[in-house]
Amino acid sequence: MQEIYQGKILELAKLVRLSRPISEPTHTGEKNNPICGDKVIINAVIENGIIIDIHLIVRGCALCEAGAGLLGKTAINRNMDDLITLKDEMNGYLKNNEQPPDSNSICFEPVKKIKNRIACVLLAFDATSEMKPITVD
Repeated sequence: MQEIYQGKILELAKLVRLSRPISEPTHTGEKNNPICGDKVIINAVIENGIIIDIHLIVRGCALCEAGAGLLGKTAINRNMDDLITLKDEMNGYLKNNEQPPDSNSICFEPVKKIKNRIACVLLAFDATSEMKPITVD
């Protein structure tokens, strides 16, 4: 279990804790893992389909935080289609032993052996599918 919580995982997890709230997000999404209680909320500013700013709120384990940290690290200046592709690539990497999407993803290699922890890593990526525009009344 110790090999899972190595330096790179903890660095990515820390990114979420350093994430700053956005005063006027345009989009939000939320995803829960009812099995372990992890929860991710994404608030973002999206202009012309491009993510300009993102804030991730995680109530969960270090792996959930690290997955969200990776998402936050890679989301800025990308469009939603890019995030869906990244989600699919992370899913394929962790569940089907496909190529990692990028060098930042390799740190999750030990998680592949513990199937019930893969959902923790992917929760933030799954939350991107739940993102909707915020409507103001």
